[in-house]
Amino acid sequence: MSLKMSELVRLSETPKSTILYYIKEGLLPEPIKLKPNVHRYPEDFVERIRLIRYLQHHFHASIEQIRALMRREDFDASRGFEAALEQIGDLMAPSDPVRYDKAALCEKAGISCETLHRWIERGVIFLREGGFGARELETARILAELERMGIADAVLDLYLPLAKETARKEANLARAALAKADDRDTAAKTLFDTALILKPYLMNMHLAKAMQDTKGSS
Repeated sequence: MSLKMSELVRLSETPKSTILYYIKEGLLPEPIKLKPNVHRYPEDFVERIRLIRYLQHHFHASIEQIRALMRREDFDASRGFEAALEQIGDLMAPSDPVRYDKAALCEKAGISCETLHRWIERGVIFLREGGFGARELETARILAELERMGIADAVLDLYLPLAKETARKEANLARAALAKADDRDTAAKTLFDTALILKPYLMNMHLAKAMQDTKGSS
């Protein structure tokens, strides 16, 4: 069964202009052209669009990164989130058009290269393929400000062990959940939702509560 554009817009909750842009950029295949002005769209376009928007919103993935994922020979829209999970390293790579080498990042962040090296060694900032991106620059600037406040080491001593242990446990839970899931694609999306939405919500809401409790007791 194929869909009219109006049906695709409704089912995907995506504007027509955005869908046409995805087709133009090669994220979606060309539609079925019944007549010059009569086009039909495969049903799996809904799942593809859902995945594209998720990757753009939650991963800040570039058009090039999403296109590479969807052009894999084994890509199947019905298991798009599972495929994204398998390619998580590529999707997490800097997608910024501007990249920085070590010297440029240090200059932009106002830090010494020795400081950057120390942060890389501690697993605070990651040098990924293609160099550093906007996320690394933002992180370096935050850390530089924390150092000026005199609490950078205290913050890292708090977060780093927690991040590493949480990541290890999350990875183990993810593998176990996928191994016994009947629908691996839905399970993969749920794992993304857990890490990208549920975890920050719980952490931030408990931080807000703790700040309120501290204020009330002072």
